Amino acid sequence: MSKDGFTYSSKKIDVNKKITIVASKWNAELVNQLLNSGRAHLEALGFTNVKIVYVPGAWELVHATQKELAHADGVIAYGVVIRGETTHYELISESTAQGLMQLSINLNKPIGFGLIATENLLQAEERADPSKLNKGREIAQSLVEMLA
Repeated sequence: MSKDGFTYSSKKIDVNKKITIVASKWNAELVNQLLNSGRAHLEALGFTNVKIVYVPGAWELVHATQKELAHADGVIAYGVVIRGETTHYELISESTAQGLMQLSINLNKPIGFGLIATENLLQAEERADPSKLNKGREIAQSLVEMLA
């Protein structure tokens, strides 16, 4: 169990499902920690059909996720947005969250919401780090459970 109380289900899973991970290149070091942790978790569970797609930033996660859901059973969208001095943080994090939710509802397919939106770099590092909160793994597991 993680620090915040997330538990991993022991439900039977179909490891033949097609999963795409869409990852933002913005804040790449942190996003890659999420991606690598999530991918490792999927591989440890036995998933072999995992595709990785990179996009410029968090804003582009929605479009790429829509495109990938045309042929994937589920998508994990990883990105990191850190508050700055302008309202850009709110615009990107809120619109990306709404866009991904709307896609999931409209297409009736699960999306692992891996957009980490934090107040500062330290919070983002704690969430991305596999030895700390390990949100990459947690989000991958959430998608697996929604695919079951």
